[in-house]
Amino acid sequence: MSDPRPFSHILFFGAVEDCLPDAGFRSLANQLSRSAPTDAEASLVVGLASELMDPDRIKLPDWVDTETRYLVVLDVPEPAVLRLASTLRLHKPDQRLRVSRDPLVVKRLVIAVTRPAPWEGILDAYVLEDSLVVVLGDMSVREFPIRSLPKVGRLEREEFRRFEIDSAGSYLYWPCRDVHLGPSQMLQAVDPMYLAEVEIRRYEMARVSLALLDMRKDRQLKQTEIPGLSERHVRRLEKERARLTVEAATRFAGAFGLTVSEFLDELSERITALRGDGSESAARSYAA
Repeated sequence: MSDPRPFSHILFFGAVEDCLPDAGFRSLANQLSRSAPTDAEASLVVGLASELMDPDRIKLPDWVDTETRYLVVLDVPEPAVLRLASTLRLHKPDQRLRVSRDPLVVKRLVIAVTRPAPWEGILDAYVLEDSLVVVLGDMSVREFPIRSLPKVGRLEREEFRRFEIDSAGSYLYWPCRDVHLGPSQMLQAVDPMYLAEVEIRRYEMARVSLALLDMRKDRQLKQTEIPGLSERHVRRLEKERARLTVEAATRFAGAFGLTVSEFLDELSERITALRGDGSESAARSYAA
């Protein structure tokens, strides 16, 4: 499986490591900064607003580019944050810049990027009008309609706002109802197919292709017998020439008489079995 880290490089800039609770976390942050680059498209800079706003102190690495994301701990008055985007010369700052007053956001990031699935960590969360906005561990941002959230969606607004973010970023907690909600629960409530997409992205293309071929042949179906997918597209999926998507997974599931969840469970089992073979089943024929 490919490296799960969502960033090609990570830099903990200046004194931001002081936000970490102990030497163990600071050591881990240092290891992340020195780790070999990954194939991820975006890089990440983590820093204090006061330092990143000072042009005389900003000397960023050569790998910082137009895809770099910034996680900034706000240690200056809020109006000053408006200068951040121009100082950092950010194009589309709404997509690349995340700001938090909570210094624990740095600890949560360190934990998130060391998870097998970084999106399962929560960095920050806040209420915006009728939505709960959550910054996940891969720096993606999700907006959840408050009314759609299980157990807490009907709370009075002021009561809803009194949630706490777990210090490790594993969940949000509403003390008034003793309710814990993690990213998976919130995503499943508003977008069930999102989790399917995340699961599919975890798989290596070669093993997905072999597993799809096995699953189809075991059911004695031809490549032309997957409703909603052309024979050419099925062939491309089985020969590593196209990546499986949620839409294609839904089509295969229907043809196999399975729900999407059942399809992904079986696909995962087949991929695990192929991984155990060691040989990658190289001798198998890709013919339909």
